[in-house]
Amino acid sequence: SAGLAISNAKEIVGSSGTEVILFHVVSPENPLVMHDEHIGGVQAAADVYEAAQYDETKHVADQSETMQAAAEEISATGINATSQVVVGSAPAEIAKAAIDQSVDLVIISTHARRGVSRAFLGSVADEVMKELEVPVMVVRRS
Repeated sequence: SAGLAISNAKEIVGSSGTEVILFHVVSPENPLVMHDEHIGGVQAAADVYEAAQYDETKHVADQSETMQAAAEEISATGINATSQVVVGSAPAEIAKAAIDQSVDLVIISTHARRGVSRAFLGSVADEVMKELEVPVMVVRRS
């Protein structure tokens, strides 16, 4: 939530003037692939793919709006905050963004649209840590 993000940002950043980047990765949808010679199967596969694309586009738009609102709320407190939403593999995209933007600390949160298991969260953090030389903090939202 924006409130949680603001309190964490204030606590970690303080008044140092450090920039906060709110970063969200949307995992690409994996539409069902149907190997069916019948036209009905081909049409069904196309419909599934189109529905998955629509869901992904809507999710990106929703998350972009949410993250932008949170960044604006944080910025209103005097902390420089921006937001980004990308589609891809969470570990790869987080590591790439951290390197490209020369971040000093990565904080990975457990919040997600479909929920995140501890095992999955651990694997994301592990993969990110393998790629980066900066600290990686994992926080759990209760």
